[in-house]
Amino acid sequence: MRKAISRIKSSFASLVSDQKTIIDASAQVESIRTAMLDALACIEPNEDMGSSKAWTDIARAADTQTLWYLRSDVLRLLSDFHGEQLARDKLEAMTEMFRGLVPPNQMPSRRRVERR
Repeated sequence: MRKAISRIKSSFASLVSDQKTIIDASAQVESIRTAMLDALACIEPNEDMGSSKAWTDIARAADTQTLWYLRSDVLRLLSDFHGEQLARDKLEAMTEMFRGLVPPNQMPSRRRVERR
């Protein structure tokens, strides 16, 4: 009987903690989405450059993986309008927001490599 009660308690605790994890991940996804859209806010919508499509794609992204892959679009647009160094600096800050949400092998190492 004690084993059954113990299993019920641990199952309930697992459900509660999983729900909290889902809520935390959802909040993190929204903060990443906001950061990406804020970075693009200074760029005027231009169909030729694809900025309108990037805005739409980011706004509609359903999950972390989709936002992760949209980083390349953000980098391209920021590079075109502000130069590569500023774009990389902004992207680096956004990339760190993904730590713990995407598999570790997708994340760049924390050690920064100097570019020449």
